[in-house]
Amino acid sequence: MSLELEDHRWFPPWLRRYQMEYISFIAAKFALYTPVLPILATMKQQNNLTAWTDCCTGAAGPVQFLLSKQFFADTIFLTDKYLQPISIATPNTVVTFASIDILKDAIPGNGLVTMFNALHHFSQQERQLIIATISRTNRPFVFAEITHPSLINFLAITLATTLGQLLFTPFVHPFQLKRLLFTYLIPINLFTITWDGWMSVFRSISAKRFIALVNETSTQNYSVSFVQKGPWWQKVSILTGQPNI
Repeated sequence: MSLELEDHRWFPPWLRRYQMEYISFIAAKFALYTPVLPILATMKQQNNLTAWTDCCTGAAGPVQFLLSKQFFADTIFLTDKYLQPISIATPNTVVTFASIDILKDAIPGNGLVTMFNALHHFSQQERQLIIATISRTNRPFVFAEITHPSLINFLAITLATTLGQLLFTPFVHPFQLKRLLFTYLIPINLFTITWDGWMSVFRSISAKRFIALVNETSTQNYSVSFVQKGPWWQKVSILTGQPNI
């Protein structure tokens, strides 16, 4: 059973939304997914991709960050088990929203599949199932994780979810007085985001487990690879897969 509050259906949707919006703000503010950009650009060119499906989208912060860096597709599907309202300005892109359970439902679209800081929510067996499902359709994927099982990452997450929330909450979009109320006066939001941040570190995926995933899911027709990019204090673990040409 997951210890992360956001994983449960009973968790209030407005608290889940505030959590996702804050995480998206931090990821964009500090450009945490910058190391993923060259890998995505190479994969897009190699596979001639025009369609893109993001799974476990949350508030779509990483997607909006990539769009701001000119990583485009003709069509984008944004999917999540607990889909929430998202506003994205993409004049030349058709954006479609879909509420799906990635473990049970077909992944919509027919191009690149991405997932940002969500793979740690699943067991190793479930990760294998997700990759096997994608590989059977010959679609490439890029999964990126910014949490790691390390003391440095635990301290960074603690700082971002405590002092960071107190400093940055007024600047999180969209501005809401209710968000301020439940961060400063009745600090439920402060607690839930900090708790889930800690649980994310405890459930994060080690390099050893990523390498095991590579060995367990690569086949003669489909290659899976793993790399870590970024500075030592904020490594991004990147798992990729694509059909062998």
